[in-house]
Amino acid sequence: MRLRLSAALCLALPVSTLAQTPAPPTLRTGAQLVIVDVTVTDSRGNPIHDLKQSDFSLQESGAPQTISHFDEHSAPTAADLAKSPPMPPAEPNIYTNFTFTPENAPIDILLIDNLNTPADKQANTQQQLLAFQKSMKPSTRLAVFSLTTHLSLLQGLTSDPQLLLAAFNKRENTFSSSVLPDAIGAEPMSDNLRGSPWVASGMRRNEVEQVRDQNSNRIQYTLAAMNQLARYLSGMPGRKNLIWLSGSFPLSFAFATTGSFQTKFRDTMNLLARSQVAVYPVDLRGLTNTPLSDVSATRYIYNRATALGDADNFNTLTRDEHSTMGRMAAATGGQVYTNINDIGHAVDKILDHGSNYYTLAYIPTTKGDTGSFRKIEVYLASGDYALAYRDGYYVEPSGSQPKSKPSQATTTTPNSLDTMRTAMQRGAPTPTQIIFKALLIASPTPSARLAEGNTASPKSKPPYRLITIAYAVNPGDITMPTRPDTTREVALQFVTLAYDRDGQLFTQQSNPVNVFVKPQGYQQFLKEGIRYQQQIAVPAKGEYYLRVGIHDLIGDKVGAIEVPAALIATAPPQSASTK
Repeated sequence: MRLRLSAALCLALPVSTLAQTPAPPTLRTGAQLVIVDVTVTDSRGNPIHDLKQSDFSLQESGAPQTISHFDEHSAPTAADLAKSPPMPPAEPNIYTNFTFTPENAPIDILLIDNLNTPADKQANTQQQLLAFQKSMKPSTRLAVFSLTTHLSLLQGLTSDPQLLLAAFNKRENTFSSSVLPDAIGAEPMSDNLRGSPWVASGMRRNEVEQVRDQNSNRIQYTLAAMNQLARYLSGMPGRKNLIWLSGSFPLSFAFATTGSFQTKFRDTMNLLARSQVAVYPVDLRGLTNTPLSDVSATRYIYNRATALGDADNFNTLTRDEHSTMGRMAAATGGQVYTNINDIGHAVDKILDHGSNYYTLAYIPTTKGDTGSFRKIEVYLASGDYALAYRDGYYVEPSGSQPKSKPSQATTTTPNSLDTMRTAMQRGAPTPTQIIFKALLIASPTPSARLAEGNTASPKSKPPYRLITIAYAVNPGDITMPTRPDTTREVALQFVTLAYDRDGQLFTQQSNPVNVFVKPQGYQQFLKEGIRYQQQIAVPAKGEYYLRVGIHDLIGDKVGAIEVPAALIATAPPQSASTK
């Protein structure tokens, strides 16, 4: 397979449509914009409107910056949403990860975190969400996700109350299993063995190790989900408000364990900020009491030291978790909600806070080494108001070498923050960092063999349906750094995976492309887009799904779509050749 540069290789729709798709600026230094969304509220939390650009001043790492772009945004009404143009009709055989969203309206996401929430809190959360659905404002638009050991999209962005009701009642959001360790104050088995100190000591060590492993897994799963959400939302223009409903915030453990978790946390917050995602953590525990208030904890009767130790641990853990919530909100421009017993009221406040804001943009005059933190400070000329905005960003490398090897992109092992692994999981949210369209054509007759370059599991048996995938990629989303010889490097990976309905991988096709484009070729890319073609064999009998994705190995950005194979097979016949 080779990267196709010819102008003759055009899909059924012009790639110029793709090139015009708005993409949010990144936070890289140089001539690119830094975007800062700022909410301004009075002492009662009410939004302040009608401020002018001249009312604001901004500094980066202490150096004044010139605001080059300024907008005010107000919460849309139901009438405003009704005026939004409809989604363009889908074209036959063509699929895309572009998500149509109403102009000038924020995107609100509700993340129901069952991974880190005990079962009793899950039940209460669901009941409160159902109550919220009955009383929510007509202008409320939400997308709903669920987090267990993986991230699930329960409902795309909608203002339909019945669709949201169905999302809150879905199986993925109904008393899902949690890997949350026993709460401090619960009675470990080792404490019941008061007559066997040697046995109790050994069991206590095992319990500590088990909790440590559980916490590590929770951090990995949670960070992976946040990465997926950031990549899913990246290609959608404007501000996104992520309402994270959780019964525990495991990232507090990251700062007491290893430096690797701190790095992953930092990178995740930077990725969310680049995608204009403001995180609003909501502590589902509401008003909390220390373990000493639990009269059922009989071990305190026998051991005063245990009681005092558990109380200290509880207070420390709560303080650390609230500190983590604060760090996440500060890094992305959101707010923290603790000691809240009415989830619906908290969601309403967040929707109001995140829908009324000002967008400031500037081109940094300050320079910083890769990995250095650039602190952002915003000021108002007058008024005793509260400002919420992200407090800075970490400078990223300009990108001269791929960040991952092509072989890494073909695996589908979960439990990893590896970009392509999470992006290509069956049923995962489709990332939009790279916007693309794909023409998918199924062969009219079955084949007894795999397509060239395919690999298949032992369970995969003929006959096969051969499906051709013709990509058209928005060149503005691809990182193409300039080399000393004036050429630009392009390092991409095109991957198509075929899953059965249970998420078992049957066949796959992966093609790395690494080319050095001359200036005239680069201009051709910008004009015509980046195109590629590959083929995969899918078992003709049974229910299968194609996951089609692109990985920018230099910029570490991804795009993906997922299509039922049956939908491709029943589509009107077309040719993958161009016109």
